[in-house]
Amino acid sequence: MSPSRRIESRERGQIMDELDSLILDQAKLRFDRFGFQKTTMDEISRDCRISKRTLYERFQDKQHLFDSLIEREGHKDLENILKRLGEVADPLDRLLNLLRTSIDYFSEDTFLTRLLKNDISLYSTMLNGKSTRLITEHLIHIINNIINEGKQCGRIRPEVDGEIAAYIGFRLFQSFSYMRTIPFDAVKEKQGLYTEALVDFFYHALINDEQRREKQV
Repeated sequence: MSPSRRIESRERGQIMDELDSLILDQAKLRFDRFGFQKTTMDEISRDCRISKRTLYERFQDKQHLFDSLIEREGHKDLENILKRLGEVADPLDRLLNLLRTSIDYFSEDTFLTRLLKNDISLYSTMLNGKSTRLITEHLIHIINNIINEGKQCGRIRPEVDGEIAAYIGFRLFQSFSYMRTIPFDAVKEKQGLYTEALVDFFYHALINDEQRREKQV
C-alpha cells in the first residue's frame, strides 16, 4: 500500500471511530433518559443527525448498539475502580480493597446502575452479553494475578487455586453489586455490613493458619 493510501485509510478509520463515539454518546443519553425498551434506532439517528442507513451500517440493530455501549461504559467503570485502589503494595490488602471498592462503586449514581434500577430485566441481558463476558474475563484475570502474587510472597495459602478463587470472588462481587441496584430499603440499610461480611469471608478463605491465629490474638 502506498503512503497516500495508508494515510487515507488511517483518516477514514479515525472518522469512523468519531462517528461511532457520537452514536454511542447519543444512545447513552437516550437509554439513560428513556430506558432501553422505549428507545428506538430512528430516534438515535435523528439525535446524531445521520441517516438510518448510516446508523445501521455501524450497528446492525439496537441490541448490537446497546452491547457496544455497555462494553465501552464497562471498561470505563473498571478503569475508575482500578484508579481508586491507589498504590497498595500488599497483594492481599490490594485484593480486599478491590472487592470493597468494586461493590461500593455500584452504590453510586452511574449510567449502568441507573439502567438496572429502572429495568432489572436488563441484568440478564447484560450478564449474558459478549461485551460483559470480555470484561468479566479481564477482571478475573486481574484477581487471579493478585492471588498468585500473594501466594508467592506468603500472604495467601499456596494451595489456593488462583483461577477458581478469582472466579468465586468475582461472582460474589457481582451478586453484591447487583444487590446494590435493587430499590429495597431493607437491603440498603445493611449494605455496609454485607460488604464487610463478604470481604471478611474472602479474607479467611485465602490466609494461612499463622495469619489466622495472629488475627485471633
